[in-house]
Amino acid sequence: MSNTAEVITGTTDRARSAPISPAFRKLVVASSLGSVIEHYDFFIYAFTAPIVFDRFFFPRMDSTASMLAVYATFAVGFVARPLGGMVFGHYGDLLGRKAMLTITFVLMGIASFLIGCLPSYDSIGLLAPVALVTLRFVQGFAFGGEYMNAVSLTLENAPSARRGFFASFVNASGPIGVILASGFIALLGFVSTPQDFAQWVWRVPFVLSLVLVVLGTYIRLQVDESTLFKAAQASAARPKAPLLAVVRSWKKSVLFGCLANMAHSTFQYMSTVFVLGYAVKTLGMAQSNVTFGTMVANLLEMCMVPLVASYSDRFGRRPFIALGILLAAAWYPIYFQLVATKDPTLLIMGLLVSIGIIHALMFAPEAAFTAELFPTEVRVSGSSLGKQLGIILGGGIAPLVGTALMGSSGSFTPVILYFEVIAACALAGILFAPENAKRAL
Repeated sequence: MSNTAEVITGTTDRARSAPISPAFRKLVVASSLGSVIEHYDFFIYAFTAPIVFDRFFFPRMDSTASMLAVYATFAVGFVARPLGGMVFGHYGDLLGRKAMLTITFVLMGIASFLIGCLPSYDSIGLLAPVALVTLRFVQGFAFGGEYMNAVSLTLENAPSARRGFFASFVNASGPIGVILASGFIALLGFVSTPQDFAQWVWRVPFVLSLVLVVLGTYIRLQVDESTLFKAAQASAARPKAPLLAVVRSWKKSVLFGCLANMAHSTFQYMSTVFVLGYAVKTLGMAQSNVTFGTMVANLLEMCMVPLVASYSDRFGRRPFIALGILLAAAWYPIYFQLVATKDPTLLIMGLLVSIGIIHALMFAPEAAFTAELFPTEVRVSGSSLGKQLGIILGGGIAPLVGTALMGSSGSFTPVILYFEVIAACALAGILFAPENAKRAL
């Protein structure tokens, strides 16, 4: 009886102090570094598009229409993410997590490199925005397939009592990619004139993705496949179509994962990407203030995520996600008032609280929370579908919706109400979701 309880709870001192093998350390590093590079690729677009792409790819539109077009291309990447999650989740459950991680990484890097090579609208006309949208779709497709394969690979090899902690390394590495992207763009903006940045300097971080592709591919080829996946692969009861099995039998779990990810991604992208465009274009603030603030905030979040996740191994995932949602709903009106002051110091402080603390509370347990909603044989398919649907319904369209709601009035009220509705729905979902932190996989 005691042995059974030990397996199920996974919280014994022996489990917590069990030595970590060199192979598992290599796996965690590989999953994390790959996530760093993919987040870098994804976010150089997020930080460059609001300040350059409106005139580079959509010069024939007025200011509001061109920004809506920019955010629409940003949203295209998120539209593609559920498709990538479904395709690479399906094959991740059928063929293995490792192979999918390598494929998605190469796709992401090549798409980013090609974005940096695109001619402007003035050079090739409509082909320029069409090519941008196509490459943005490829970025989102790859990114959607990457995340839960990386989380599942780590989670399924981790000690049971520390699953949340080790799975959170994939999430903690995301801010590192954001730090690199925002810091690099802030540096380029500082050393170049606005004219040079808009004409050619913005291309530099995209072109460098080609170097990162080679590095990341090498790293990910060195890791072993998930032990739990190998065991599930040998089972005769394994579904031949994992995605169809999820749709038939795990709809509630998909919904819970969707709501949790919808809340944290909306809060993140509205607090960074939407605010970047608004602060620079409408308030006339320096681009470097927002990108520097985002970089510092992500440094804090990078430290907070493993800390919060380690406590979620003891106290559960749901309490921290629910607390983050409640704090986000209360903080959101205050944050926009800080932005409206045009004070760079207050803006940076607002970003520290938003991303470094509040978002970290939701984001830290999310990796394990979403993956633990599903059994091994459909884990990547189910968790990818729930996560990517949540992100497209949340963060993917958030800057676009925020810009449309604000319009020419300049009022934050509709934007705030938009987030409060999402927060209320997500909180209800978390309260009804099962707590699986101490359940055996």
